[in-house]
Amino acid sequence: MGTSQTFLEQTHRRITWSIALGTLIISVAAFVITLLASLFSQSVFTVIILTITLITGIGCAITLLVLARQQPLWQAIVTFGLMIIACEVAIAIWLPELRLATIPFLAVVILLAGLQGQRSFSIGATVLCVVVAIPLVVLNQSTTDTRIAPHLLMFLETSSIVALFVAIWAFLDRTMTAQMQALRLADQRADEAEAARQATEVARQEIEQRALEQQRLLELIDVLELPVLTIDDKVLLAPLVGHLDSRRTEALRGRLLDMVASRRAHTVIIDVTGISFIDTAVAKALIDTATAIRLLGARTIVSGIGPSVAQTLVHLNVGLAEIATAPNPEAALRLTHAVAVNGA
Repeated sequence: MGTSQTFLEQTHRRITWSIALGTLIISVAAFVITLLASLFSQSVFTVIILTITLITGIGCAITLLVLARQQPLWQAIVTFGLMIIACEVAIAIWLPELRLATIPFLAVVILLAGLQGQRSFSIGATVLCVVVAIPLVVLNQSTTDTRIAPHLLMFLETSSIVALFVAIWAFLDRTMTAQMQALRLADQRADEAEAARQATEVARQEIEQRALEQQRLLELIDVLELPVLTIDDKVLLAPLVGHLDSRRTEALRGRLLDMVASRRAHTVIIDVTGISFIDTAVAKALIDTATAIRLLGARTIVSGIGPSVAQTLVHLNVGLAEIATAPNPEAALRLTHAVAVNGA
């Protein structure tokens, strides 16, 4: 059973409990008052009234017991409804003067039957109450004389009306209380949803912040992995270390081209002293990088080519005729300055 159904079930139980408890209190009070009255006035009507109030009290007590034991709600409603109908029949037989005063109590049975939430159950209760009420109304038309003392009749009618009002008030009070609780529950759920939305928004911002930090870390790793140093305003040095692959060469080309364009460098020194192995793809990528640098108006000097790398380049028949070479970065710098002086 869901949370909403559980809440509704408990609300209907509280309504039935309140009505049964209120009726029980009134029946006990009527029983005590009638018992005291019987001490001063011996009458058969006091015995009848005591019997009816006793039936009412027993029916209410059984209803409360059924609710306390968490039995199905319909059992409590049926018990309470049968008690009211039994009292109506007893009053119709023994106290005909009170028929009209007690008939409205059948409406309480219909109200409680509606709490079950089953249309067939409430329709059956309504039909039963109508079947009981119609003969009582018809029989009341043929009753003309009154056998009950006026003061006792007034007391019984007053207590019946009070009991009816209490039952209706209990029903409405519990219903309104349930509605207020439902509204508070809805507000609480709305607050929880808003809090969850805010928490989700905070989590999303944290994820975005972490993504930005991760992106910055990746960029920093790229910078540290492929450093490009500025020797002076016009010369760039890219010392390569480790194993070159297509990803690193593509990243190197992009960084070199961006820095050549932004700094208007005229010379790029690519130092491969730390590279122990170069394959065909890497060699071709280096040549393509030098060609792209030349298209930007700068020259490329490759320094630090070792014996194994030189043999690999010769074996692969990769031409470096258009690219100047130097044994180390210092020699490459001297070559750069010499070219600058000759050019001047």
